[in-house]
Amino acid sequence: MYTKLLFFSLCLLIFVAHTGSNETVLAQSVDCNLCHGDLSDKKNVHPAVQMGCTTCHAGIDAKNIPHQVTNSTPKGLSSQQPDMCFGCHDHSLFEGDKAVHSPVGFGMCTSCHSPHSSDNEKLLTAEMPDLCYTCHDRETLTSAVMHTPAQVGLCITCHNPHQANIKGLLIHEMPDLCFQCHDKGPFTKKNIHPPVAGNLCIDCHNPHASQNDYMLSKKPVQLCLDCHPSLGKEPHVLAKRGHPIGLNQNKIKRSKKSSGKSSKKKEKEFYCGNCHEPHSSNWNNLFKFEASTIFELCINCHQK
Repeated sequence: MYTKLLFFSLCLLIFVAHTGSNETVLAQSVDCNLCHGDLSDKKNVHPAVQMGCTTCHAGIDAKNIPHQVTNSTPKGLSSQQPDMCFGCHDHSLFEGDKAVHSPVGFGMCTSCHSPHSSDNEKLLTAEMPDLCYTCHDRETLTSAVMHTPAQVGLCITCHNPHQANIKGLLIHEMPDLCFQCHDKGPFTKKNIHPPVAGNLCIDCHNPHASQNDYMLSKKPVQLCLDCHPSLGKEPHVLAKRGHPIGLNQNKIKRSKKSSGKSSKKKEKEFYCGNCHEPHSSNWNNLFKFEASTIFELCINCHQK
């Protein structure tokens, strides 16, 4: 308390010395930086600050410390948010679309942006993704396997931070959004997996984080069985006496005469994707290798 009183007294002396009297002192007649210089000393300064404090703080009488507010808005602002912001910023960019980010809809501009200055781009109050985690649950968006944009904080690579006409504030419909980073070729071959053809990317993959390989929403084999339950029965290789699905690939004994064409990776479990392409293929049944029948597929890994 003592420190605050000392600070206010010092500021008052500065104002009196600066103006020559203690008569009514409007904010525009003094240099606010004498006391509030820390508000504009960051790397990026809001242009409105450079236009003068009264651009936004119109209702301030700087005669006394603390200053007196002469209008009905907090901090003597010329109007409430977001109307004040729309004095310079085009309101059509922040309202009117089907989906509006909640902070934007409630006029909470300064929840994300500093009105004065910031060391972050766009005057953000914190770097992403930490800024997003002030509202969004970090635990649901982070896990053992992370989607690279989510991991490095490129949230607005996929999401519009203000508004969008697409659910989830996405900047593009799927799969066009995914194709901004992922090569379209592996997804558009002759035979396309129906979920891929139906643009159902996030029915199989979590777009942010997952406990499973390939950011799958479930363990690979279980995910496939959700749509293909009959494949756990004879004569498919998923049956009990069939292929060693689920085993670590470096533990699977393979023929010495195997052609070695399998996409074998020591750290991965053997799963449906070792024989079938999960997205698209130029061969029957989404086979991973050129084959017309199952037996032609098998000889890619097993001797004849």
